[in-house]
Amino acid sequence: MKPLQILLLSAACLLISEGADIINGRIAVPHSRPYMVYIKIKKGSEQSICGGTLIGSKWVVTAAHCEIPADEMMIILGAHSSNENANEEGRQKFHVIKLLKHPNYDNRTLKNDILLMELNNTATFGEFVQNISLPETFEDIEEGTVCETAGWGWTGKKFANCLMEVNVTILNRKLCQRHLKNAVTITMNMTCTNVGPEGQDTCIGDSGGPLICNGVFRGIVSFGTNPCGMKNGAAVYTRLTAEYVKWIKSKTEQQR
Repeated sequence: MKPLQILLLSAACLLISEGADIINGRIAVPHSRPYMVYIKIKKGSEQSICGGTLIGSKWVVTAAHCEIPADEMMIILGAHSSNENANEEGRQKFHVIKLLKHPNYDNRTLKNDILLMELNNTATFGEFVQNISLPETFEDIEEGTVCETAGWGWTGKKFANCLMEVNVTILNRKLCQRHLKNAVTITMNMTCTNVGPEGQDTCIGDSGGPLICNGVFRGIVSFGTNPCGMKNGAAVYTRLTAEYVKWIKSKTEQQR
């Protein structure tokens, strides 16, 4: 099992060449996903990354396992480049003033792998930055449905220098469990996708990013088989169930 949240990097590891895939994905059209959030975590000389999804002018939802002790946590909205100093029109930077982890999160089983981040200021919405709505219906996603996810994570050779996206196909839970063996138990609060025929997959650093199915925000990247992109592999997402959405709304709406 590979948690997809982080890879602790030395400064030297960030000096990597350009050109990439998510894992056999494609470069996203710049700013075509204005709800995407780039999360950069620094502790001393080490750095790590996660993805996230903007769900309100001051709120980001990501994976709970992205919460690690940090000297600095930078939230970047409106990003295409993974360079925190890139001169991109519409880019906005924030710090986190509050972390709200799901009360039943289990870092061993990765159950309830969901985290809310409150930003220190209000985002300005426009062409480059927009929130995405939480789902209003909660039916299980049908096996074989083609969905999308995106991130700045590991590409098989390096970390992406710009936002990558990939199509992924919903996998039934029994087969997903078989791929994962006994590493974890796949629950009804999780959704799986298979590794595509050309190795299409999420990987380290993509955690916390969104699973989008038929234009609806349905899940949060959590973990997957190791190594990424291998035949008979699977990626697992925290499914946005009615209970999770109720919890998110209770926390974000009461603190407006």
